Amino acid sequence: MPPRQPRSTFFKFVFLFLMGIGMQFSALAQDPNFTQFYSQPVQYNPAFTGINNGLRFGAIFRNQWSRIPGQFNTYSIALDAEALNLGGGLGFSASHDVEGEGLLSTTNFNALYAYRVVQHDWMIQAGFSAGAYTQRLDFSKLIFTDQLDDKYGLVRPTSSGAVPTPVESKSFVDFTSGIVFRKNIRHKTQRRKILATVNAGYAAHHITRPDQSLMLLDARLPIRHSFQLNAAIPIKGLNDPKHPALLIPALLFESQMYFKELIVGANAVKEPMFGGVFYRSRVFKGLPHTYDVDALAANLGFETQLNKNVIMRFCYSYDITVNNLRGFSPGTHEIGILLWNKNLYKKGKHAKKSLTCYAF
Repeated sequence: MPPRQPRSTFFKFVFLFLMGIGMQFSALAQDPNFTQFYSQPVQYNPAFTGINNGLRFGAIFRNQWSRIPGQFNTYSIALDAEALNLGGGLGFSASHDVEGEGLLSTTNFNALYAYRVVQHDWMIQAGFSAGAYTQRLDFSKLIFTDQLDDKYGLVRPTSSGAVPTPVESKSFVDFTSGIVFRKNIRHKTQRRKILATVNAGYAAHHITRPDQSLMLLDARLPIRHSFQLNAAIPIKGLNDPKHPALLIPALLFESQMYFKELIVGANAVKEPMFGGVFYRSRVFKGLPHTYDVDALAANLGFETQLNKNVIMRFCYSYDITVNNLRGFSPGTHEIGILLWNKNLYKKGKHAKKSLTCYAF
């Protein structure tokens, strides 16, 4: 009679089976999102690449549910520049997402390009990004029952060779395309006076639906639909031609399989300070139950002139859950930094490809 396998082997098998289902389900999960989505628009739509004058570099760190062990940390950087000699803009973005104290991590790098068509008071940009993604699973951080002692806790190594481990890493390529429309709304009689600059965009992410499974299963990313709407509106009575006071309403709506998310709010800007309030709603449908996670986010920041061409912007945001899940999902912190060279080069013969407008 063959020797009986230890109980830990059974638990490992069950765990890896459930992990396989979980990895397959994670393909349906929503990509990481930022409260300060307005400061890195190229992460949501490559058509925003180079839409503003000069060159912009931004970085965001998000620490989600900080009081829960194994919280979610996301790091993101983006660089984009107006490239009028190429018809639009060029850029680069990267992000690193860590889940469960480093158990699962996702890293991606993306090259961005946008082409524009400009008329007197409006502009359309179409953008495209190509990226390389890598997911890693640190199997060494998993703890099984045969490692635990009733009295001393984690004291023993797990038995080896009982169950094959999952793939430790998976790499794949991914593509996104998008479009954005920008419009200056002018005074009816004072045509030089801009009343508002409005941006409306749409992007489709994961358009080739790459397989991201770490369990040798077919787990394809569903297409993520992203809609962006924002405006820059000068505040009457506080206008300084060089440093106008602005109201910046913004909206982001995203849909990915069973998951939908809406972020809406506004910032008020009067240099060197700015601040705002946003509402976030996440809905998980199509499961045995429907879950709603509602949060309010407040942000405060400042802007300083580093030299005659470059400004630096710093912003801190805090999200707090406001519905019945607030006891299970404590607050989220987010820090963003932006460096913006507004006068990278003279437009010269390419001036007709640029649109003068308010921007934030």
